Amino acid sequence: MKSLGNRVSSICGRGVLTLVIASMVLALAPAAFAKPTEEVQGFVESNHAGLPDYQVLLYVAILHTHWTEWRFLGTDKTDSKGHFAIVYSPPEARDEQLRPLLFVEAVSRQVMLASAIGSVDNAPQSVVVDELTTVATGNAFAQFIDGSKITGNPYGMSNAVHMAANLADPGSGDVGVVLDRTPNGTETSTLATFNSLSNAVASCVAEQSNCEKLLKLATPAGEGKPKTVLQALANIVKNPSFLTKDGGLASDDPLFDLSEQAKIYSPFLAQRPTNWLLFLKITGGFYSEQNADNLLNGPANFAIDGHGDAWVANNYIPEPPSQYACAGNRLMEFYPWGQNFPGSPFVGGGISGAGYGITFDPTGNIWSANFGFQDPPCANTPQAATSDSVSLFRSNGQPISPADGYTKGDISWPQGTVSDRRGNIFVANCGNDSITEIPQGNPDAAFNIPLGPTPAPGQPQIKPFGEVVDRQGNVWVTDNFNDSVAIISPAGKLVDTLPGIFNGNTVLTHPVGDAVDSRGDVWVANSDWLDVPCPKATNPGTAKNPSITLYRANTRIPAAGSPFTGGGLTVPWGIAVDGDDTVWVFNFGAEPVMPPGHEITTPTGISRFCGTKSWKCPRYLRVGDPISPNTGYQSNALERITGGQIDPSGNIWVTGNWKINANPNQNPGGNSIAIVIGAAVPIRTPLIGPPVPFD
Repeated sequence: MKSLGNRVSSICGRGVLTLVIASMVLALAPAAFAKPTEEVQGFVESNHAGLPDYQVLLYVAILHTHWTEWRFLGTDKTDSKGHFAIVYSPPEARDEQLRPLLFVEAVSRQVMLASAIGSVDNAPQSVVVDELTTVATGNAFAQFIDGSKITGNPYGMSNAVHMAANLADPGSGDVGVVLDRTPNGTETSTLATFNSLSNAVASCVAEQSNCEKLLKLATPAGEGKPKTVLQALANIVKNPSFLTKDGGLASDDPLFDLSEQAKIYSPFLAQRPTNWLLFLKITGGFYSEQNADNLLNGPANFAIDGHGDAWVANNYIPEPPSQYACAGNRLMEFYPWGQNFPGSPFVGGGISGAGYGITFDPTGNIWSANFGFQDPPCANTPQAATSDSVSLFRSNGQPISPADGYTKGDISWPQGTVSDRRGNIFVANCGNDSITEIPQGNPDAAFNIPLGPTPAPGQPQIKPFGEVVDRQGNVWVTDNFNDSVAIISPAGKLVDTLPGIFNGNTVLTHPVGDAVDSRGDVWVANSDWLDVPCPKATNPGTAKNPSITLYRANTRIPAAGSPFTGGGLTVPWGIAVDGDDTVWVFNFGAEPVMPPGHEITTPTGISRFCGTKSWKCPRYLRVGDPISPNTGYQSNALERITGGQIDPSGNIWVTGNWKINANPNQNPGGNSIAIVIGAAVPIRTPLIGPPVPFD
């Protein structure tokens, strides 16, 4: 072009050159510069009937590395049949793994219906926006909704669009396949809860005055009324129970009353729930029956990776309920929306009856502690667990450790396992009252840290169990048998032991899990019952005084008011802290494990407490006050829970570790996990040390 330009200029002058170049640009314009366009069309409906004169707006959430851009793309008004069509120019993806997400919102006065329809490259071209898609979007994106705007951390947003599709199909507007089928469907109350929420929105569609009622009941105490139905649904996820001042369920549930006015989606709730959270049950397939073909048997705890995938430590080999179950030999990975990851389960590396201990290290490798869970008859078989190792896997599921795991450092009946930010791995040895440190993940350099006198074989007196790392890199260890907390320095020295009695008050009783908040303060779950069988359990507690205890990191003494009670605590086991430092506690059933023949019918619940950032709590609550009702957030989708973790979408993953009515000596394991959708404030994952919230 340069030689052509010089030649034309020398012959004809500057004006002719401009005309020639302009003509060439115009000739090329249709192919080189035209913006590609797409179309989203569909219907706005209620109970499969079109809704006319709704203003339909199409938005895109463009996911950047650390933030989300919310952009308007186009609008249309529905015709007499509720139909709309919007032509738009799709934005380019900035990251191959983080595709822009499309959202449709349909508005008529106070009514807003919405749908998260998918990413720009896989969203259906024809969609239905109705009450079901609105409730699905409001729950899956609960932590990201601000009025009509939906923004948040990119992985949490990207994963939530898949979770919304589990609940409602954006193409048809019907209930999503995952929610509609076993192990969900009519087998738990989750589908009925979802439909009752949808019926409450339907009452708003049918009668504008009901919209005002919905917005009012979804207004947290001391805060402004939500501006949209979508925001109201998100508020209900964040505040899912209607309570009295003393923490009991209020006599009236206005949301349930509203849902009774438009019973168009069924099955729906026959009576008010303890909470309006959605507990999605996951088994690895569309089944619930326990047998040898299952994926899970006794899921014990989670580690969640940077993309939000959940990795699961699993106690037993899957078997039917009538068969003995020996030590589990697999590690599972699930997508953030609950689908089993390709290639999972992963085997090898010495996995053997993994328990509570599972963690990522800073390199992205995953460590799992082999406690050796097995039914008693398995001890006399070639598959008997040795209870003396940890396993190491790459982030792709490939085992690194040998066939018998890593055993150096006097590992014995290992439970809690954590990494610090330097890559040092700490393993709680329940069987010999010690901690094994694996410096910078080097198993050949592993060494043992006694927490007390060396116990006689098979007779530990401390039984270290849970572990967390504080802001200084110290490891806090719960001592289950002798009701104390041990503190280990990053260098592997025992620097303190905190007794279970402080100023004459009992503050620790059969402690199990622990968690650290963003300030480095440590929360401990007091089961008041569990005596860890490493190898035997000889001194269980009464389970009459379950509680949680807060230790201030700077003083190492219990905070005022500790231990805290209420909130539905019943055999608390696992514990986690979210991005607002709110505390979530995971209960091992409504009652302790009973002898076979004793039927327990009360559903399991999870508990929630005000954390150290009290200004993030509901109005008038202080540190340690329960937020959940005195029943807990119950669901029949839950079994006995041991561990729980929070992902970048704000979902809480909880284990169905044991059946509610378990025979401890014959395949007690449960075969499911549950995802509590959108309930918690998201955190950055993997969790190594104190939780880090998103900006």
